[in-house]
Amino acid sequence: MDKYNQTNDIVSQLVQKLNKGYNKKEIANLTHHQQPYINQHILAVFTGTNFGLNDSLRELSKAKRYGFTFDIAITENGEDIIGNQGIASIKSTLQSDKVYTERDKLIFGEILESVDGIIVPMTTQDTATKLALGIQDCFISTLLWQGLWHGKKILMDFGNVLTYRGNKSKIPMLQQMMEDYVDKLQQMGIKGVDKKDYLVEMLNVFKNSSITEDTSTKYSQNAVTQESYSSRQVITEKDLLNMGAHNKEVTVPMRAIITPLAYDKAKELGIKIVKDIK
Repeated sequence: MDKYNQTNDIVSQLVQKLNKGYNKKEIANLTHHQQPYINQHILAVFTGTNFGLNDSLRELSKAKRYGFTFDIAITENGEDIIGNQGIASIKSTLQSDKVYTERDKLIFGEILESVDGIIVPMTTQDTATKLALGIQDCFISTLLWQGLWHGKKILMDFGNVLTYRGNKSKIPMLQQMMEDYVDKLQQMGIKGVDKKDYLVEMLNVFKNSSITEDTSTKYSQNAVTQESYSSRQVITEKDLLNMGAHNKEVTVPMRAIITPLAYDKAKELGIKIVKDIK
């Protein structure tokens, strides 16, 4: 499909960069700071768009260092838009051998049983609308509905639902409809996620027994103190800035997961991170 060659070329270039590893600073962080191994198997669902694909793959690839593994599911429209080369690039980036398509619609039960959770990086308006209305007329809409029905944890990036290629609707009623659908999906138990927070939210939501429920308070809008982080299990760059606002040493739980950006910021500001052995 010639009209998708440019997209495929961009994705291929991104994959080459990702597979060569991260930047030197990130590698140094990983070398000197051993991270907990999450060991969760996630189904990454790609719907009928390639808008934001590069950013999504970049963020998802970061989760591999924490022990996340991936299977891939893709809509029929997604197959056409992303193309064979693009799908191959997604497989390479996420190091997945399994790609489920419309041809696998009869085994959605087996697929759900094989994964610990689901993430939809680029949710389309079509997918969100069907799921909010309970419509199960294709592979992905059935898969997601049944996943919710059986209690699977689902993360969704609603960026492409509330805007179309970055633009809000010029018809207020249409915009309100999509906002209502997103609200309904969240009430149904789906966790919304922004691209810049993929890794943190995956660590929070798709956690095993080593990650506590205290991470649910991560986005408090109030000022925080050092004590409020005594049981925090995922420390972000924002957390670090709050913790180190008045001193140059912060203490975190021994088993806390510290994101690479948090390590970068600590080094930049001269903040020493100490893991509590208690």
